[in-house]
Amino acid sequence: MRRIFVLKASTAVTAPIFILRNIAGTSGRLDIVCRCIINAFLINGRIRRNVDFYAVLEGPPSPPRLLMVSSELLSHLPKSEVEVARIIRDLLSIGKGFHPRNEAFKIDRMSFKKLILYLKNEGYSLVYLHENGVDIRKFNFASLTSTVFILGDHLGLDPASEKFLDSLNIPRISLGPISYLASHCIILVNEELDRLKV
Repeated sequence: MRRIFVLKASTAVTAPIFILRNIAGTSGRLDIVCRCIINAFLINGRIRRNVDFYAVLEGPPSPPRLLMVSSELLSHLPKSEVEVARIIRDLLSIGKGFHPRNEAFKIDRMSFKKLILYLKNEGYSLVYLHENGVDIRKFNFASLTSTVFILGDHLGLDPASEKFLDSLNIPRISLGPISYLASHCIILVNEELDRLKV
């Protein structure tokens, strides 16, 4: 089963205006995006080949920006936040298109709502990771070929976005009663699906 992670990064900056020595303090928490990318793709020093990652950057000065990472094109993945942030900074400088030295990374302009509608119209199964959802261990993934896991950043999803997902009848799936970091949620989802061998 293909696993697609969508992170709504509500404060992540949309221009190369942050300092690599202080990503967390100068980038609108782009460090969360970097950690999510590393945790989505890396396993025991190898790259997972059944994963795609999207982050909708919604911070200043020119939101939204859509960051995409495809495992099919990923020849190598940086193992530090600074290295991933450097790739994102390059992409924000380019404005649109693939990274010149790592074509697995791409930047475009698309809103969260448009991305969700696009994925739904493409026929993917979508779920929203939320503490008050159905236990992931009770959800039937076996019949699905590709699943999109939607998650928020340190602020979570805003009420309007949650209402939008509800209007599309996107189910809520829970990893437990505790609110975890977005990057940890990705690890937990991968672990559960690995356990199910899907």
